[in-house]
Amino acid sequence: MDPAERVRWACESARAVLDGRLAAADAARALAVQQEQLTDLLRTDRSGVTARQSAEVATRLRLLAEQVADSVDAGQDPESHQTLARSLGQLADVLR
Repeated sequence: MDPAERVRWACESARAVLDGRLAAADAARALAVQQEQLTDLLRTDRSGVTARQSAEVATRLRLLAEQVADSVDAGQDPESHQTLARSLGQLADVLR
């Protein structure tokens, strides 16, 4: 499977957090539940695509992680933002 498709829901969740449509805590919890399984699947996917494809998806995940980490406004939960950003970064690491 294309890694971009595999992580699409994680990217959409991060974008929803950035847009204020989803709480960072909810996104972080959802990603934490799936992360171990997703990590194993991404390792398998990585061998079936080009290095460039994997790098593009990893870069997208890293950029989203940075945006989520930097997007904390007053009154928001900074710990959940950091947890989500860290999880996105860990998924990116699998693809590198």
